[in-house]
Amino acid sequence: MESVKQPCECSTLDDFAVVGMGDSEGRDQKIFSTLVEVANHDGIAWWLYASRCSGCGQDWMVAQEERIHDNFYLKRLSFAEMKMIVEQDAWPPDFLRFEDVIRLGPDHKQVARFLDINDLTDTVKELIEARSDISVSEIAYLFVFSENEAKKLMDRAAVMSWKQLRPFA
Repeated sequence: MESVKQPCECSTLDDFAVVGMGDSEGRDQKIFSTLVEVANHDGIAWWLYASRCSGCGQDWMVAQEERIHDNFYLKRLSFAEMKMIVEQDAWPPDFLRFEDVIRLGPDHKQVARFLDINDLTDTVKELIEARSDISVSEIAYLFVFSENEAKKLMDRAAVMSWKQLRPFA
C-alpha cells in the first residue's frame, strides 16, 4: 500500500523564514502540522531542533523563541547538513547563541512589546552571563526599548540573584 503524502507549506517558505507564534491566520499551525522533530539540540541551545517535513521531505533547522518576540525561525537544510546534525551532533551556527536568535526579531521587524520590562530581567541576566561585554545599546536593540530602559534593566539584572529571579526553579 502506498503512503499518502500530506500537503505542506514548505514551498511557500524562503530558505530562511520567520513565523510568528499563534498568528490570526494559523500560519504556524499549517507549517508545523507536517514538520516532525528529528533531532533536538539539548544542552545549552534548548531552543533549537531539526525537523523533517512529512509532506515533501524537506529538512529544517528551527529556533523556537518564545521568551521575547514569540517567533519561530526556520532555516532550510541540505541533506548533508541534516546528516551532520543527526550523525555527529554538528549544527550549523546560525541559531546556536540565544542572543543571535533574539536579534532575528528586530532584524526582521517581527517584535513584541512588553508592558513591564522587569519581566525580562532573567533573560537579560542570562545574556550578560553569556557575554559580559554586551552593551546597553545591544540590549536596547534586542528588546526594542530605549537605552535608558536597557541600562535600568541591566543594572537590575546585575544586583539580583538567580534565587530572587526564579524562586521556584
